[in-house]
This record gives sequence, C-alpha cells and structure tokens, in this order.
Amino acid sequence: MDKLNNNFEYSEDFDDEIWDEGQWEKFMQEADKRADEYLKKMEEELERSEECSYNFDSGEKEQEIEKVDEINESEFSESENERWKTPDVKWKETERKRDFEQIPAYSTAYDFGFAVNNFIKKFYPERFDIPEIRQLAENCFVIAVKIAGGHGMGYERDVLEGNIANCKRGLKAAENCLDALENFRIKTKATPELLNLYGFSQKTRNAVREWIEELRNRIWWR
Repeated sequence: MDKLNNNFEYSEDFDDEIWDEGQWEKFMQEADKRADEYLKKMEEELERSEECSYNFDSGEKEQEIEKVDEINESEFSESENERWKTPDVKWKETERKRDFEQIPAYSTAYDFGFAVNNFIKKFYPERFDIPEIRQLAENCFVIAVKIAGGHGMGYERDVLEGNIANCKRGLKAAENCLDALENFRIKTKATPELLNLYGFSQKTRNAVREWIEELRNRIWWR
C-alpha cells in the first residue's frame, strides 16, 4: 500500500500505469466533485461569519483594514514555505483530508478568498452588476478549492500530474481575480483597500505558481 511521507510524497509501485489525457479527464471530473465539498465547507464558514455582528465604523473599520495590511510578503517567504517540509513535521495518512491546510499556497489562497469576500461586503454589497466584482466573487474561493482538490488526488507518480492540472485551474482563477482587480483599479478611484487587495492578489497568484513549480520538480519520468 502506498504511504504518505514527510514531504507530501508517496512510495509507489513503479509498474503503475501513467494515465493518458482521456483518463485524466474522467478523473478530474471526480476531483471536481471533491472540490465542491471543499467549497461547501467554505460557504458554511461564510454563513457562520454572517451571523456575527460586524461594525465597520471608526476604530473597528481600521482594524479590519489593518488585518489585510498585516498579510504581507514575509508571511509567505521561502522560509515559511520550507517550514512545512522539514522532517520534524509529522504527517499521518489518517490526516490526509485535512493536512492540505498546511500547504502555504492553500493558506494564502484561503485567506485571499475571505479578504475578497469582506471587501465586496464592505464596499460593494449586492453590486454583482459590476463585471469586475462579479468576476472576483466567482473566482476568489476557487483558488484554494482547486489546491485542496489536487491534494486530495495525491502525489503518487500516476496522479501527480493530475494534481498539477487541478492546481492550474486554481492558478487560472487567481489570474482571473488579478485581472478583475487590475481593470477595476483602472476604472475606479484606487483606494488603499483596493490597492491592498490588488497586492494580495499578486501574492496569491505567485504562491500558486510556486506550488505548481514545486510539484513539477518532483516529476522525474518526463
């Protein structure tokens, strides 16, 4: 039986078949179902957060803005990306469904999704008639969902490239968010909150790119 090791890798039977494009498409459809489960989890958290009473006046509004400001590049530095890969981090196969939360790109994308959601609720509630706001809303949570879905597929030789393909879907969603914020920044007054979110969007896209590159570096058979 394949075993998950300390580096999100598996020892595998090297006689396993490497899937072709048609097989991957069928598998990706199953991955989409798992991704829907992760998305449902996020939606439930959103519903819980909406039950809380938020006051964005004076000091509390500044605190919310500061929370986004605090999410800076240092939090997603190389040292942070390396931390989860060290041998002292003990991964258990039984925890596989949740340990995707330790992937730096997932953590970044997850926080970004909620930052976008808070931005829309505070400044553009019910304004989905604005193309850029609609594009943000449709893509902001997809990024983390696809990374989690790729993790659920696994890291074995016969599925690693499928994992990457799923993460590339997340990268596309990150690029869609960045494009929306870039266009919105040009069309409207560039407020500090908008510029903050734009910078966060760049960090998110870069984090996903780095994760995909990390996964690609594990492919030795191509």
